[in-house]
Amino acid sequence: MINMDNEDKNSQTVKNIHDNLFWDIYGRPKNAAGFLTDFLPPNILKAVDLEYIKVGKKSYLSEEYRAHYTDIVVETRFADNIEEPVFVYFLLEHKSDVPKRPALQLLRYMVEQWHDLEKKELLGSKLPPIFPILIYHGKQGWTPGVHFHDIVHLPHDDMKPYVPDFQYLLFDASKENEDQYITSVVIRCWLIIVKYLNDPEMREKLSEVLRLLHNFLENREAREYIEIFMKYLANTDNKVTRDVAVNAVEKIFPGRSADMMRGWAKEYVEEGMQKGMLTEARENVLEALDARFSKDVPEDVYKKVQALNNRILLKKLLRSAAQSEDIDSFKKILQEIHSEREQEQ
Repeated sequence: MINMDNEDKNSQTVKNIHDNLFWDIYGRPKNAAGFLTDFLPPNILKAVDLEYIKVGKKSYLSEEYRAHYTDIVVETRFADNIEEPVFVYFLLEHKSDVPKRPALQLLRYMVEQWHDLEKKELLGSKLPPIFPILIYHGKQGWTPGVHFHDIVHLPHDDMKPYVPDFQYLLFDASKENEDQYITSVVIRCWLIIVKYLNDPEMREKLSEVLRLLHNFLENREAREYIEIFMKYLANTDNKVTRDVAVNAVEKIFPGRSADMMRGWAKEYVEEGMQKGMLTEARENVLEALDARFSKDVPEDVYKKVQALNNRILLKKLLRSAAQSEDIDSFKKILQEIHSEREQEQ
């Protein structure tokens, strides 16, 4: 029997991995301020005082959106009026596909944030501005428009004045230039890791990350962030093996790989557990094939499924096994996956 509870748990585990990295990096005011310094448009940056910054986890995400996003709110203030607050809302998309209508969730957040301030009697004569930032690091480029009007059916312009509109700031990691991020070395390293996560170049980029942390951070802080990044790499699908990571650490921190690689041995990356989860994922696919197509499943299909060592791809195959009209349709998807893996290696 296919264990859908385990599939949900695995999905939640992947979400937690992205959530934890996001909070470990952006939850620290120094890093959040460094990111905003390099990312915000110059005219907005000049208007705010990033010497004052508070980072919070208060979320207005619905259950539907919580499965797709992680959020953080940053409070700062105007540079010329320290009594007036300014909010920056980070929405991190942590799945590889482009979601529908993120602007709707952003609008919901802004309205609920203002409403919450009103209930607490913290509003002045006007509402404080909220600058929404959507952070995306999926494989495909971002395609939705960044205006709320882009998701509203407006047959002609005369309707526009009666429908709310705003624009969100988009951070698409695949298109960002890491050389732009110079204020915070931690943000620069985070960008390198999420940008190249699924790229074979990640093996070389890891050495760059370690060198940056070594050169610009105090030793204790550098070790802390190395463990954070190593734990993330160990828990995500990428081209960095443990041996590659150990060698990279040894080159820049000789004799320190043992303590800096502790993040590689956390709960979800113990070798035995990894093997068990992979075995279960393969069995789920094969059981689904047997249930749907019975004796029509060729031996080479079984062998190709058994050869896969990637739970994300096996999860994709599980869906295909349930949705394919016939075994030939499934075989086509299976062949495409194997071809993609061969090209990446």
